[in-house]
Amino acid sequence: MIIWLAPAMVIAARLLWQRMPGLGTCALFWGIAAASLLLGSPVGPSLLLLGAGIACNAAVTLANGGFMPVSTHWKRKGPARSLWVQRQSGQRLLFLADNFGNRFVRFSVGDVFLAIGLIMSFLGFQGSVRHEILAIAR
Repeated sequence: MIIWLAPAMVIAARLLWQRMPGLGTCALFWGIAAASLLLGSPVGPSLLLLGAGIACNAAVTLANGGFMPVSTHWKRKGPARSLWVQRQSGQRLLFLADNFGNRFVRFSVGDVFLAIGLIMSFLGFQGSVRHEILAIAR
């Protein structure tokens, strides 16, 4: 039962942030995500990539008041209705924003780290970094 507590808390915090985007709900989500990652996994290559992805995405969203700047082909006028907002020159850490993709799907550097870390986790690269380096050296 305890094994499902961390994912349930991450999902609940994400839904709260999605429903009420802002700095407080953003910080709550990233704090729970980082804590569940650090408390639930042994240090290994996949954990390092997942941590880097969380750090990149958390940095850009927290620096921009809880919103993720998105580089899009169209501009939307009016207040933000979700946690994704149109990229503007006054925002911070724009090199970490959702800058890549096509007009339908946008992703960031942090998303790439998270995807690679998840793939490595599913493929079994969860051991310690030293153990992985020794296995490759053999």
